Amino acid sequence: MFFNSHKLLFNIVLICLTVGLICWLYPARSVTAAGNSLEEAKNTAIKYAEEQSNLTVDIAKSLWEYAEIGLNEYKSYVKVRDALASAGFNITDSAADIPTCLIAQYGTGKPVIGIYEDIDALPDVGHGCGHNLNTAAGIVAAMSIKKAMETHHIPGTIKIFINPAEEIWDVAPLVAAAGYYDDVDALISFHAATENTSEYGSTMAMDHVEYKFKGVASHSSAAPEKGRSALDAVEIMNVAVNYLREHLIQEMRIHYVITDGGAAPNIVPASAASRYFIRGPQYPDVAYARQRIDDCAKAAALATGTEMEIGFSSGIYNKIPNKALALLAVNTILKTGLPQFTEQEINTMASLGITGVPNNEIKEPEGSQSFGSNPIGDVTRKTPTTTLNIATWVPDTPGHSEKAAIQNNSIYGFKGAVAASKALASLGLELMMNPDSLAEVTAEHKERMKDMPKYEGKAMIPESAYPEAPGIVITAINGLVTLIPSETAFDEKEGDTISVKSVSNDVLGEYTIAKGVLSKKSADGKEYSFELKDKVEPGQKTKSVLYSS
Repeated sequence: MFFNSHKLLFNIVLICLTVGLICWLYPARSVTAAGNSLEEAKNTAIKYAEEQSNLTVDIAKSLWEYAEIGLNEYKSYVKVRDALASAGFNITDSAADIPTCLIAQYGTGKPVIGIYEDIDALPDVGHGCGHNLNTAAGIVAAMSIKKAMETHHIPGTIKIFINPAEEIWDVAPLVAAAGYYDDVDALISFHAATENTSEYGSTMAMDHVEYKFKGVASHSSAAPEKGRSALDAVEIMNVAVNYLREHLIQEMRIHYVITDGGAAPNIVPASAASRYFIRGPQYPDVAYARQRIDDCAKAAALATGTEMEIGFSSGIYNKIPNKALALLAVNTILKTGLPQFTEQEINTMASLGITGVPNNEIKEPEGSQSFGSNPIGDVTRKTPTTTLNIATWVPDTPGHSEKAAIQNNSIYGFKGAVAASKALASLGLELMMNPDSLAEVTAEHKERMKDMPKYEGKAMIPESAYPEAPGIVITAINGLVTLIPSETAFDEKEGDTISVKSVSNDVLGEYTIAKGVLSKKSADGKEYSFELKDKVEPGQKTKSVLYSS
């Protein structure tokens, strides 16, 4: 009995020790397994991005050659849409009712990681900002994350936002206002640059305003007393604003151009206009300056006997920085590496007038105040964001320059974009699979938002800014739509539905390409045509033309 009791006690103690040892070891083994799974997923994504380097180059070259400016990016739109659709992403066409805005998504549930890239070029310069590289890298990064999710059965969602018109209109805030960023837990992006780092700092909030004056035309010499010069009003307003500068905070930036100054010196200008950018560190700073500048415009109208109206007004907010996310991005670049260039590649670039090589040092992010503005500022009210930079340009290359544009279609830019696709994919998976990393980023964002003024979306795009879709001709007299296949940006297929919409998003007419139509068209050059169900007034614009099977 004594022996059996001791034996039972011994067994109980042994079992308790065993269970305790297992409990002590299990979390460590679990963390190790999770860590290995994350690294394995990153390796899968990086390997896939490398395998898809030709696709990165193909997209970057195509967008560079198209060089489409804001809201005209039809060919670019089709290029990226087809690439993402072919890779198995669900596509949202014309997001927020903007024809060339696209959102692609894969997966379900949380966490939701977003990739943000711009698609437009600059007037005259072409792709001098590097959006062709940014978009190519972002698309392949999204594909690489998808590949890792499929291979390793990773839950969550990856969304990629392709934004048009970043250089001339404020599209991203409209997409944010439509709710597309509401479920995004963290947003990352890549931008071409001269340094390897990640952006950690704020941008300037900004109002973009057009002031229009209406006067009375008259002969400038024979009857000046009968005229009321709208140009005088523009100039008096500009002088008043220049006197106002000393009474605003030091960080304010105000600049303008005269967009309408009259037709001829011997005619008193009956119309004139100027366009202003009003920038400040926070939107309340901009709102105060805006009110004072509006008063300057009203005073100028009173002084000249003219009428004043605000023809266009749009506003964007400053960017909310996120140090934790920026540091994660820089750490990712350290691990995924930077591009290397051969002597032959360097010599080839020298023959193009580009001397030197892109920087190969990695710079710690700085929390400095940028005096530029970026429409992504509104988006940062919705979700924490950072933009990682890979050096795609040699040092001292100015952005928005011909020198930058050359490099954005070269081995320097292409290799930089491939490196960026790997870094973006790795960073996205870190946020998707490591709850601690995402929690730190989210907590910082919530803390910073406590001190932010109330957000009210101000951005807009005037209807007049939307161009006609290429290859689309609408005859207002009889409401007939004619499509010229050789001029459209789309590769039409049998069964595709062509939908023509108004600027208010009303469907004006639709046409489905029937079997045999395409072969007949190619043989005799016949164009597609169909009647609109609603009346179209002369000069009325169509906002979007979609093709979908």
